Amino acid sequence: MTALGFSSEYYHIKIEELLQLSDSNADLQLKNDHPHIQTDDVILFIGKESKSIADSLFQGREVLRQAQQQGLTHFPTWIMFEQRAPQLGILALLKPIRKKYLDFSTQSYEIALSDIIDNHLERNLKTEETAYNYSDRNKWGVPKDQRQSRFHDIDLSFKEHGYDKTYPMAIMLCRGLGVKDKLHQGHHRMFFCRKYNIPYVQVQFLATNSFSGHLKTLFLWLNKTLKYKQVN
Repeated sequence: MTALGFSSEYYHIKIEELLQLSDSNADLQLKNDHPHIQTDDVILFIGKESKSIADSLFQGREVLRQAQQQGLTHFPTWIMFEQRAPQLGILALLKPIRKKYLDFSTQSYEIALSDIIDNHLERNLKTEETAYNYSDRNKWGVPKDQRQSRFHDIDLSFKEHGYDKTYPMAIMLCRGLGVKDKLHQGHHRMFFCRKYNIPYVQVQFLATNSFSGHLKTLFLWLNKTLKYKQVN
């Protein structure tokens, strides 16, 4: 397991938000351990919210400036992170341990909704009937009238105000089998984004550990073959 992990997908992040970041001062060589990364790729290096380590732009500032001059507003970006518990290796991928070491990016970012849908990041699809039904964790779930009330309140908010960026969704990097990004929080909001054709949403990234090298290649293949926790 290498010291660094990467998102399984790139995300079309708002250029303006990326350019506001400071340049990373990390002196890292990626070519040997991460051959899929190119010198002209844009890389967002997420920090650690719990330790107030700020997000930074690892590379790609000039690429972003040129894209902005060409009229683009969002640009495909890889997300890089430090393994949160490298001393634990693959043990940190086990859910009870993973929860202890999870850490968020310090900022949230506007991405294309299609990044979530097209890359199959959703773990379930919510509807009015299944909204806020936590029966897998709570034997009795949430009473139906309360679930419907919450659902309708959010529906009204989306209808009148669109997506509220002060409540970002959360994407966990390399959650599925230790290699595949998955939506961590925001499945109800995805329903309304589809309903009201909202093209861009605000997200925060979080991570723990991930596989790398040949193991990552193997588990990415397994994830694709098994469609692990893939619903669309």
